[in-house]
Amino acid sequence: MVNHKDDTDRYQLNPDDLPRRLELEVQEEVLAYLQRISNRTGQSINEIAAAIIAQGAEQFDS
Repeated sequence: MVNHKDDTDRYQLNPDDLPRRLELEVQEEVLAYLQRISNRTGQSINEIAAAIIAQGAEQFDS
């Protein structure tokens, strides 16, 4: 006999496992700098900003 509750639970998303949205306001110069990096690397500005934030957070977590 199959327990359907367990099967259903297997396919439900846990919001705690999903990325959180963070909105930042930056100066035009910073945005232009991020755009130049984006143009050079092919990464999106969001990806670059996320990497910079992660690097900064690692420094504070030591």
